[in-house]
Amino acid sequence: MKFKKNINYNTRKIHRYLGVIIGIQFLFWTIGGLYFSWNNMDDVHGETLIKQEKKYVKNINFSQIQKGIDSLEIDSIHSIHLIEVFGKPLTQFKYYNNNHIKIQLITETGILRQAFSAQECLEIAEQQLKEPIPIIKTEYLTQNDVGNHHEYREKPLPVYAFTLDHPTKTTIYVSPELGEITSVRNNNWRRFDFLWMLHTMDYSTRDTITNWALRILSVFGILTIFSGFYLFYLTSRSIKKMKKKASGKNS
Repeated sequence: MKFKKNINYNTRKIHRYLGVIIGIQFLFWTIGGLYFSWNNMDDVHGETLIKQEKKYVKNINFSQIQKGIDSLEIDSIHSIHLIEVFGKPLTQFKYYNNNHIKIQLITETGILRQAFSAQECLEIAEQQLKEPIPIIKTEYLTQNDVGNHHEYREKPLPVYAFTLDHPTKTTIYVSPELGEITSVRNNNWRRFDFLWMLHTMDYSTRDTITNWALRILSVFGILTIFSGFYLFYLTSRSIKKMKKKASGKNS
């Protein structure tokens, strides 16, 4: 890119090249913004097919649960969460052991429960559907099956994935260790996720906005805006007339 002594020419050239550099990304940002703002977030989150029931666990004897906890080798407690599965209360007990988080299900009588089977996870998924929908595919996913771009990234593993025979291609993920649905994904969410990746410019994990690509393009965007303002200042007839009047008065 060659420059001349003419400041108008140089500013136009800089502004044009900056526009080329960030123009495509600005288009992605605009398309993504339109999609995000005009979309039904309940549908994106898969809540249109899943029951939104609030369950309250009653009459829990914590002394019984403590018996189950005492039988574990615990460095420290992470969290305790009460849920209801198949009409019975269940405790999700997360704890640290050798610097690793482990999960243990404990029944209301203090018995340590094993992880849910594939059939039990299927029943959990089916019970949460608003209306019966056939399951056309079942997968068991571990850490080796889920990468940075997988739709179930950064969620508890292992997990059973049940794909519904539905136009939305909805997949329900049920954690056998937690005994509950941990995620619902459909085509609407997948489009949203792809556009979000383009929006944040995080092509590695899709969720980190503090990346250098976004920082650099943001700086280029500011430079483009200011070069446009400066170009307007240099080429504006009104400003030129004001300058002439000001120079005439000074002379």
